[in-house]
Amino acid sequence: MNEKILRWALAERVEHLFIMILIPTFIISGLPLFKIELFGWMIIPPITIDLFRDIHKFAAGLYAGLAIFHVLYHTLALRQTRMGISGKDFSDSIAIMKLYTGLSNKKPKIGFHNPTEKLLVYWLVAVLFMLIMGVSGIMLMFPSYFPAWIHEWALVAHDVFFLLITFVVIFHFYMSVVYKEHRPLLDGMFTDGMVPAEYVKEHHPLWYEEVKKKE
Repeated sequence: MNEKILRWALAERVEHLFIMILIPTFIISGLPLFKIELFGWMIIPPITIDLFRDIHKFAAGLYAGLAIFHVLYHTLALRQTRMGISGKDFSDSIAIMKLYTGLSNKKPKIGFHNPTEKLLVYWLVAVLFMLIMGVSGIMLMFPSYFPAWIHEWALVAHDVFFLLITFVVIFHFYMSVVYKEHRPLLDGMFTDGMVPAEYVKEHHPLWYEEVKKKE
C-alpha cells in the first residue's frame, strides 16, 4: 500500500526548518553567556563575547517574528491541527510513557499530534519556556529599567530555562531521529510533507479516521 497522507504543508515545513536553525543558534551562542568559565574557549579572536551576545539577540528577534507568523498562520489556516490542550492529552501521555517504559503494552488512540510532544515540545518549550526566556532576556538587555533584584531573578530564570530547553530539545531529537519507529515522520518533514497512510493508521488512528471521513 503506497498511499500517503499530507501531514505538513510547505509553510509548516519551512517554519520547522527555521526553528531547527534558531534553537541550536540560541543554545550555542548562549553557552559563553551562560558560563564563561566553562565555555570561554569558544571565544577565539577575532570572535568576541559581544559577537555571541549579538547573535543571541538577533536569533531572539527572528524567533519573535516566527512566533507571530505561527500564530497568524495557524489561526487563519483552513487546516487546523488542534493544538489546544485537553484532558485526553494528559491521559494519553501517561499511557505513552507506560508503553515506552514497558509498564504497559496498551497503545492509546491518538489524533494528529503525539500528545507527549504537544505538551512538552510545543506548549512547555516553544510557548511557555520561550516566553519566559523572552521576558527575562528583555530584562537582562535593559538592566537600568528594572530593580537589581528583578535583574538577578531574570538571570537565574534565563539560565535555568536555558538548561531545561536544551534537555527537551535533546529528548525531541532522540524521539524524532534516533527512535526508528518515527522515521516516516522525519522523512515527511524533510521531503514533501507526506507520510505513509499505513503509518498514520497505526500510530495516529483518530487522525486517520478523520482523513478518511473527508475523502
